[in-house]
Amino acid sequence: MASSRNPARRADPSAGLTDKVAQALQAGAAFVVSGPGERSGTVAVALSGGRDSVALLHALRAAVCAAALPLRVVALHVHHGLQARADEWDAFCASLCRDWQVPFLSRRVTVGQQHGEGLEAAARRARYAALEAMCGEAGAHLLLFAHHQDDQAETVLLRLFRGSGLAGLGGMPRLRRMGADRQIVLLRPWLDAGRDQIDAYCAVHALPWIDDPSNHDPRFARNALRQHMPALAEAFPALRANVAQAAAHLAQAGELLDALATEWMAPLVRPPRDAATVAELDLAGLRALSAAQADAVLRLWLRELGTQAPSTARLSAMRAQLIRHDGGEPAIRHEALVLRRFQGRVLACRAEPDVSLPELALRWNGEASLPAPSWRGELRFTRDDTFGVPEAVLREPLRLAARQGGERIVLRPGGPARALKQAYQEAGVPAARRAHLPLLWASGQLVFAAGLGMHRRWPQAPAAPRWRIEWSAWQGGAPAAE
Repeated sequence: MASSRNPARRADPSAGLTDKVAQALQAGAAFVVSGPGERSGTVAVALSGGRDSVALLHALRAAVCAAALPLRVVALHVHHGLQARADEWDAFCASLCRDWQVPFLSRRVTVGQQHGEGLEAAARRARYAALEAMCGEAGAHLLLFAHHQDDQAETVLLRLFRGSGLAGLGGMPRLRRMGADRQIVLLRPWLDAGRDQIDAYCAVHALPWIDDPSNHDPRFARNALRQHMPALAEAFPALRANVAQAAAHLAQAGELLDALATEWMAPLVRPPRDAATVAELDLAGLRALSAAQADAVLRLWLRELGTQAPSTARLSAMRAQLIRHDGGEPAIRHEALVLRRFQGRVLACRAEPDVSLPELALRWNGEASLPAPSWRGELRFTRDDTFGVPEAVLREPLRLAARQGGERIVLRPGGPARALKQAYQEAGVPAARRAHLPLLWASGQLVFAAGLGMHRRWPQAPAAPRWRIEWSAWQGGAPAAE
């Protein structure tokens, strides 16, 4: 059931909170007007239904009305499904927005934990992805969060206890870009406001909200810390403000380090070689940097690729396996990416599903293409009487299969038979990518290797039709050239 507080019979002591929201809107105004489309003036609030987010939505409406700003306000709610009362919270937010005449969007998410990830981190990742999607749906380029000074102090202390670096100890930024295209601006207008100010605001305006029982569960690290904060604040009265100030100093130091890392990284960036590779760095250049410089570059690179910064231990392992050691093709999973070393480069690749691709029996009857859905692609055939595969070969029973090892192919007329492994290495195809490139066989003879080309040693038959073969990978459900 929603809580409610009676209004205090006195002047509003927290009117400054509305001013802070107005100032945050001004700070993000350039981004609001730069958004495409008629809804570029839409500003969203992440509404959980708790006290802080309800107060923020109320203050935002007040700020927009007071300044007569041409902004459309929307509320976004994420239904995690982790609490028994999650449906009630969703219904409460919807009802509140109806009463306040605020457009409301809600999205249910499934919280799946990745390797080594805690439940809180998994829920946060799912929440931000859902909010990004709803911002796109609503046309919002500004997204406001109700985090305040107490939240900031708790965040910085928790990260300190966990041994975080500069990026973590800088706390939550007041303003940052988010989203795949970096067009959404996340604002936290109340980072220098205390929880007591928000309490006062809610009391004055008799605001209802939902109490989340998990906020009192000491099994969660933040709640365990929160139980000790009153005693710490009594011993150190300026604790919250001082921790927030220290976080600001550390964030500034982090920005300076990022600026240096950007300079160190710029000459190392290389264009990706294929669609499966997101980004590449020059290995020799990384090896020329000191360990501290290489760590700073890797942190910045991964953050710019949209992932969380790795832990110190994880970063050390990345540097050891990818930069310091030679031999092999190491693969390190980091969220949705796999980092690899290949032919003098460090690659950030999209993580491919670890599945065993099936062998397919095919028959070709002159079609322009033969689809292979389980391989997420298709074979394409074009008449080429000069360099193609003899039609008689293609009329035999065909088989599409994965590499088994030991296969050999002739890639140019009159050339030698080459081991596929060596040919793929020379063609710059990483080992992980090769597992998803099929081979085409005809009655025991290798005809075509995706990523390399056709076998070119066939008996002479000048008058016989020949066909060029190509492999086209499907991306997003539609054919796209490899």
